[in-house]
Amino acid sequence: MSSGANVRGLEEVLRNMEAKLGPEKVRRVTSRALKGAAEETLEDFKEALAVYKRTGETIESATVGRVTGAMEGVPTVKLGFGAGSRWRLVHLNELGYARNPHPRGFGVIRRFSEANGQKYKYRVASRLKMEGFR
Repeated sequence: MSSGANVRGLEEVLRNMEAKLGPEKVRRVTSRALKGAAEETLEDFKEALAVYKRTGETIESATVGRVTGAMEGVPTVKLGFGAGSRWRLVHLNELGYARNPHPRGFGVIRRFSEANGQKYKYRVASRLKMEGFR
């Protein structure tokens, strides 16, 4: 799932870091910053998913994926759901279905990603500043 958060100016920062540190170090630092910011955001994500809480399995299965796409130039990390079929249930609750077009929790993940796009951007930027030159 994509958050839709666009971080502007990050390319310039990464280019400057790459010139000083080298591409491999920048890739490691960027991946570490993205993963750390995503793990911080995971706690907020689990709070947003509390609306689905009946047994607690959905909240427990929320996970942070690996950083992918670093070699292609656009590193990405995703929040999602672990093993099992919880993502199917969340998908139905998120988008609605024929029998119940507006279930409890309709649009929770979309609203979460819209509300936390800027916060995630600042988390990544602050982690890059802190960890970038260690």
